[in-house]
Amino acid sequence: MSSMLDSYVKGGRSRKPAEKQHRSSKAKSGSNSSSQQLSFLFVVNELLFYTDELNDFNRDEWYNTLPPRNCYGYSNETASRVMRYHGGEVTEARGYQWFRPGLCQPGYCYSPTQEPLKCYSDFGVFSCGPHLPIVVMPGDPMTIADGKDAMHALRFFHPSSNSDLKGVSQATWADGHMPPGGFPVKYVAGRDPSWIPSLVPKIFRNPGTGVSSRGLGGELPIVLGLMAFSEASGRVDEIFLGRNGHRGRWRDRVWTNIHEPQRCMPLHPGTMPHGSRPPIRDAPWAAGRRGGENQQLTSGLDMKAADDFPCGFYVAVFNDPQNPEGSTDDGIYSFEWESAIVKEHPSSASSRRS
Repeated sequence: MSSMLDSYVKGGRSRKPAEKQHRSSKAKSGSNSSSQQLSFLFVVNELLFYTDELNDFNRDEWYNTLPPRNCYGYSNETASRVMRYHGGEVTEARGYQWFRPGLCQPGYCYSPTQEPLKCYSDFGVFSCGPHLPIVVMPGDPMTIADGKDAMHALRFFHPSSNSDLKGVSQATWADGHMPPGGFPVKYVAGRDPSWIPSLVPKIFRNPGTGVSSRGLGGELPIVLGLMAFSEASGRVDEIFLGRNGHRGRWRDRVWTNIHEPQRCMPLHPGTMPHGSRPPIRDAPWAAGRRGGENQQLTSGLDMKAADDFPCGFYVAVFNDPQNPEGSTDDGIYSFEWESAIVKEHPSSASSRRS
């Protein structure tokens, strides 16, 4: 069984399960045969950790602090409102609720008639410091008995050069689900993406390619999880739904935020009461880019960021029962792997042409 460390150091070839292979072969015909616009429901729940000094912190061989090694390392979660993506817009799915009966137990999304929804896909997405910026965990971290082998560094699959998707970066992990051919790598597919560094840390840039970036796709919960780091405070779902009369930051499949991520990293482990909710400050991959005393990565703040406990989100995507023809597994899979979940910002594309 491969560990997070194996994928971080060596990468790996795609091993797509039979279910996903079946989805891929049907996705085009399934999505084209329906006149209904794509929709799906999702939650983005902030994960809370035990942070007292007696906690057995999970670290790799290079002393990067990783997410908890099992579900007992989580103290709680802050559940978002259930949201609906439909035709390029995100709105609140009123009447739908997320409920988890207890720690180390699975959670469920319930319809207004109290029926549990079918989960299409779910991931934990974590920011773990400037030296290991993004770690992903397939499934629900709050139900995993041994999470060490479930942790993987973020990778990107590059569609082939003769594909219509050339230049699209597809977020995944070393042994993740992806189209056949090739293997995931440590850098994005295209040059100068409009969503770096506002979604993906600068360390993943690919300055050596002559191919212009054409967007970000791949595992939908990973992409949604990356969006969750953008705001320094407030409800995470407001990133998608908007607030104070302003629309959400992801609309018409364009990520409109241009600023580096603001949400992450609590203070040092041991500085807060047992089980308390940590304060929030800048995301670690944005460290050293504020100017002044914070300009160098070796500054006190940045070295502190390297030692801090991670922060993360549990993201789950569900089929939309109110749009059965437009919310099939094949349709969502096509959205992930046969298009760009996040298109390039129009202003970025025009500047590359000039």
